[in-house]
Amino acid sequence: MSADALQLDFRRPPRSNWRWVGWAALALAVLAAVLFSQRYAAVAARHALAEGQHDALEARLRDTGARRTSTAVDPKTLAEVRRANVVIDQLTVPWDGLFDAVERADARGLGLLALTPSARDRSIRLAGEARSMEELLAYVDRMAQQPLLSQVHLQSVNTVAREGVPVVSFNLAATWRLQP
Repeated sequence: MSADALQLDFRRPPRSNWRWVGWAALALAVLAAVLFSQRYAAVAARHALAEGQHDALEARLRDTGARRTSTAVDPKTLAEVRRANVVIDQLTVPWDGLFDAVERADARGLGLLALTPSARDRSIRLAGEARSMEELLAYVDRMAQQPLLSQVHLQSVNTVAREGVPVVSFNLAATWRLQP
């Protein structure tokens, strides 16, 4: 068996058959870095543009929101709100207490034709007819004695003839208290 001769030359680097692969990998890495940096620059520019548009739209929205609060309310909406408030006022009327007060005042000899409460000013209006002025005045006194009612007074009195019989037509107003 014979051994190959050793070649020792310390002045020259050893020659490798794979050296061109390293140079090719380096060239590909540089090319990839250049392509990625261009792509990053394009994406960063699009991002900056989108951010500018976002800021502009946000400022416009803030300005529009401020104007909306200071603009006049639509008349149709305002009318709907008023109707809703009337319904709410009607629901807050103490109907049981008012009916009890009217019934306790004992309307004998009278005909009550209408009972109209107003929740806004806590007032009540009664319209009716009595056979005589004495019966009407006694009824007004009994209404004034009811603990739920105050400021009971006649608003109008009119004497009319119904089928030949004189009848006293009246309108009565009062306010109701929250606590009797």
